[in-house]
Amino acid sequence: MGLKKISDKDLTKEEMLLFLNETSISIAIESDDELIAANRFFYELTGFDSKKRKNPVSSIYAAESAVKIEECKKRILETVEKSQTIRAEDKQFQVFVVNSSGKEIKCIIDIVLLSTKPVIKWGYKLIDRSNLHLEQSRTEKMEKLKDSLLNLSQSLVRIKDIQNFYDLVLEAAAETITNGEFCTILRIDEVQENFIPVAAKGYSWELMENFKLPIKESFAWLKLGHLLDKTLIIDDIQELYKRSKKLIEIEGHELKSSMQTPIYVDNELYGILTIDSSSKSTFTESDFNIIEYLRTQIQIALENQLLYNRIQHKASHDELTDVISRGPFEEQVIKFLSTKHHYESCCIVMMDLNDLKVVNDIWGHSAGDSYLIEFISVMKQHMRGSDLLSRLGGDEFAICFFSSQSAQFIERLEEIQKHFIDNPLELGGRKVSCWFSYGISHCPEDGETYDVLINTADSQMYKMKADLKSKILKNDLHDYR
Repeated sequence: MGLKKISDKDLTKEEMLLFLNETSISIAIESDDELIAANRFFYELTGFDSKKRKNPVSSIYAAESAVKIEECKKRILETVEKSQTIRAEDKQFQVFVVNSSGKEIKCIIDIVLLSTKPVIKWGYKLIDRSNLHLEQSRTEKMEKLKDSLLNLSQSLVRIKDIQNFYDLVLEAAAETITNGEFCTILRIDEVQENFIPVAAKGYSWELMENFKLPIKESFAWLKLGHLLDKTLIIDDIQELYKRSKKLIEIEGHELKSSMQTPIYVDNELYGILTIDSSSKSTFTESDFNIIEYLRTQIQIALENQLLYNRIQHKASHDELTDVISRGPFEEQVIKFLSTKHHYESCCIVMMDLNDLKVVNDIWGHSAGDSYLIEFISVMKQHMRGSDLLSRLGGDEFAICFFSSQSAQFIERLEEIQKHFIDNPLELGGRKVSCWFSYGISHCPEDGETYDVLINTADSQMYKMKADLKSKILKNDLHDYR
């Protein structure tokens, strides 16, 4: 029930207190310039001493406001005597309340005539306008944050580089937590000993890319004694960390307050998002709530992205050897062939692991898997980052060497063959050499389409396989035929 609904009758103190305890707005009831009832929100707002209720309520208002209130009360009484309707503008207006420390607080006041008999009783409903402003500001920030995160989520579908994601996160943080001047995302390293910056806003990246922060020298560790597990606000860095000068001054910026929140992915600490300021006690409860919301959304987005990446990787890679499968290999080679310049070249190599079936039949499929994994491991050691290796299926593999000279990669293939001969596998107590047949096609000499190149290399591979069977005496595998 609101004050406006109280009928014009005498109210007992008990009835008034019961009513006042049911509201969350600052309310006071006055009679003959004395405070006779008020709820706790009134005391919190005004700092009025409940033990000195004999003081007139008007003493909590600035002089100009007190005069305005008295004029308003007079108009209300005149309106009631004439049985006219009280207008909202006659009983609601802005005033300044003076709290116990002498600070003026901007409020909206709503004055209600509660009763006239046997005494006049006034009700005052006070709404702290500064709190309304803060709440409105917080709401606006949250709406802005939601928009930023919506854009962030939509962008995730298009993001191929995780760095773009980090940059978008910092943009969202900077737009919604305006009290901070510097934003960083720090990833924890593989050995969990240091934080490494992966994105920064406000700091120059030239400085941050070489910055490494030992975990045990971080603000959170020095304050908590362990890894950050919840959002932390440090109001005065210099007071708390007087001995850590190198931590509180970066690139000439003297940091005085900080807000840090941990980012956990799959229950493991992924990193931290930090918002720093060169002023003390910068961050508010509203900022805390915003960064908590932001942290939750970042974690969900990262987990979704990592899950999507794992699904995409699983769909495009061979499960056993972790090299790309036939479909993605074909797509990437076709894309290169369709967009390459006239001076660019490539070579396709088809490979067949000789006697994989024999290994499976004699030592079992687990031995065959080891045979395949060892083959891929050695191949990767002899390949460049730009080379493309694929398992087409079973014991067949293909490599696309981009912009390579024929003599160069033939030499590399022979080196790999020699490595397998010199380093046989241990299977069932016997040493087995992992060797393969291969065929090569050249673009543009042998063709400029995927089908022509792959078929040419395939034909060359089977020719080599037939020649090897007639010329090479195979070591251990030959004994088991």
